[in-house]
Parts: sequence; structure tokens; C-alpha cells
Amino acid sequence: MLQALLEPLGREALGRVTLLLNHVLAAEPEATRRLLGHVGRSIGVQWRQWPALLPAPPRAVWCVTPAGLLELDEDLLLVPVGVGEEETLVVTLDGSEMLRWGLAGMAGRPPMDIRGDAAFAAEVAWLAENLRWDLEDDLARVIGDGPARLLGRLGGGLAQTVGAFVQRVRRPA
Repeated sequence: MLQALLEPLGREALGRVTLLLNHVLAAEPEATRRLLGHVGRSIGVQWRQWPALLPAPPRAVWCVTPAGLLELDEDLLLVPVGVGEEETLVVTLDGSEMLRWGLAGMAGRPPMDIRGDAAFAAEVAWLAENLRWDLEDDLARVIGDGPARLLGRLGGGLAQTVGAFVQRVRRPA
């Protein structure tokens, strides 16, 4: 019952994630250039080790557009995970590893496994390694450089504090 209530929210969230991914891709011409060679191919995302207390994320499948951006593939979203091999690539993310990566400041490539077409997988791996969302730059366009820098420092300090706390809690006494 809860899953049925959350499904529309998950689809809306996927739409917002798609906008964010395309914003980051469009900010780097090399990223869209690399994807242009893979127009029509799809990328499916699946999760493992998802925290049991949280609702499972919705199935996510994107197709590469002729502009070198991503578009949600509505037809493949309806196919249950693990049924068929519709995706050209399957990217597997680990919930606990992603949390650690986020708390460590999102440095380097996100922890992921990529299966599928080797050439396409190499491009997606390059994107994961080299693209970053410059949140501070986007904030500066709205609130100005000084406040954006201040918020960036505050956010970085908060992430370090939370990361240190998590490390202490995980360390055996």
C-alpha cells in the first residue's frame, strides 16, 4: 500500500533527477560530445543494499538523445527490474557505499558497477569520473558570489562533521 502511494512521488523525483543530470551534462560540452556516439542507447540503474527503512527507489532507465542528453524511457520504466535485457548498460549502485561517498565530499568516481556494451560503459565511466555539479556556481547566479562561497564552506564543514561522526559511530569501542 505504501509503495503504491509513493510511486507517483518516485516518478516525479526521477523527472527532477533527469533535469539535474542534463544540467550537469550540458555544462560540459565534452560530456555531451561523448554521448552523441550512443544516441538511442539506454542506461538502467539498479540499487543493492538499499536501507530497509526507506522506500525502494523507482526503476530508472534513461535513453541518450540526439542532443547528447538523457531522457527517461517511460516504456522501460514499466518493466520490472531483472526482467529482460532492455538496457544497453546497467549501472548498479550500492546504497551504503553511496552514503559513504557522499559524506566523503563526493570526491572521485561514485562507487558503481557498470555492465553492458564496453564502449558505452567506458564513456559512462568517464562521465562518472569527470563530471561534478558545481552547486556553488549555480547558487552564485541566484544569490551572488559571496553568499554562495559562504554556503559552500558551511556545507563542506557540515559534511566533514557528519562524516567524522559516522566514522566514530562505526568504529568499535
